[in-house]
Amino acid sequence: MSQSDLDAIDRQILGILQRDARIPNTELADEIGLTPAPTLRRVRRLEEEGVIQRYVALLDPKTVGRELMVIVRVTLDKQTKAGFEEFAKKMQDRPEVLECFLCLGDIDYLLKVSVPDLDAYQHFLVNTLAAIPGVRNTASTIVVKQEKYTTSLPLD
Repeated sequence: MSQSDLDAIDRQILGILQRDARIPNTELADEIGLTPAPTLRRVRRLEEEGVIQRYVALLDPKTVGRELMVIVRVTLDKQTKAGFEEFAKKMQDRPEVLECFLCLGDIDYLLKVSVPDLDAYQHFLVNTLAAIPGVRNTASTIVVKQEKYTTSLPLD
């Protein structure tokens, strides 16, 4: 399904679900001005077509002991398919890596890492990142304060 296949009601549904994925179908139907049955059919279609990929609970990092957020820039020795695949696989396997982006430009990867404290980050840096063959350089930036956080994509 492409962006152009989404009508105004689909966009309304997606906007509401991005705000509150646990909204009951009857309330969702009321908000968009449809009855519950067609609303549910639309939501199921959006799920089946992969527009809605999954539903998640967003946690407060402090309450679960993940107070330190670090943005890490990674440069590899060589930009080869095998090197990219190996690095990406290793990052997929690391629970402290929340996001991993393959980039164009002067870095190869950008990571968002969540750990309990600086000691835990040092352990991750030394024993995980630096231990991966082909990692040439890393540069870490410790996040002091998160000024904005959203998982909602603009739908206009």
